[in-house]
This record gives sequence, structure tokens and C-alpha cells, in this order.
Amino acid sequence: MSDNRSTKSALLETEEQFRILVDSVEEYAIYLLDPIGRIVTWNSGAEKIKQYTEDEIIGKNFACFYTPQDVAAEKPQRNLREAARHGHLRDQGPRVRKDGSIFQAEVVITALRDSSGNLRGYSKVTRDITDQIRTREFEAEKIAAEKASKAKDDFLAALSHELR
Repeated sequence: MSDNRSTKSALLETEEQFRILVDSVEEYAIYLLDPIGRIVTWNSGAEKIKQYTEDEIIGKNFACFYTPQDVAAEKPQRNLREAARHGHLRDQGPRVRKDGSIFQAEVVITALRDSSGNLRGYSKVTRDITDQIRTREFEAEKIAAEKASKAKDDFLAALSHELR
């Protein structure tokens, strides 16, 4: 009997530690979906990135994070089907915050199955990559400007040489 109690106590402690770990991650939105895409759990990173509190979002369908164009194209449901079929899905694209603003996201959806192989739901991890994309775009513009400047300098040097 005491072994059973200590096992239950250890299990509860492990569950609590896991919940604390997931909830402390603020750079990633980490949450669970039921098999049809309703939000079941919500971490502090999800609240920070997507701007919904846990009370506001639990029970809603995750399609609310997709743009109207993606919803019309049935992308949320297609992503769940692909994750179920292949075990997981990686996606990148625009997502919508509570205030309606758009951010660029990198997403991993993983199908969660029980020991019999039945689909129990999905885990979803989202990272805001807007700043990374802006940095890459800025670097590309900088390289293009440097190439244009070098081409201009080479042209002027050649022109100057020809004029002499």
C-alpha cells in the first residue's frame, strides 16, 4: 500500500515539474489540441506570443490563429490531417494574434497517440520568427547595396581609365 502511495506521489510530483517546465518557456507557444483542434492547454509563451489568456482561449479551435485566407483554404484542418498521417508536420507562415496583428511563425504539430495507436490529440509548438526574417531581409538588402556600390565603383573606375 505504501509503495502505491509513493508511486502516486512521485507521479504527481513529476507531472507538476513537467507543467512548471512547459509553462516557464516564454519563447515558444506550447499547447495541446484535442483530436478536432480545440485548445486543451496553454503555456505562458503562448500567452506572450498570441496574446490570449488561458481562460480566453481554452476550448476554442486553433484555426483562430490562421489568416482568413488560410482558414478559407482549410489549412488548419489539412495541417492536422498531415500531422496525423505522418506523425508530425512542420510549417512556416503567417499567424494572427488576438489583436489581429500578423506575425511570421515556425510551427511543429505532433500527433499524440495512445498505446493502441488511437489519436488522442496534438501537441503544437509555435515560434515567432518575424525578427529573424526581418534580419535576413536586411542582410540581403545590405549585400545587394554593397554589390551595387561595387559595380558602380568598377564602372566609374573603368570610365575614368577610358577617359584618360
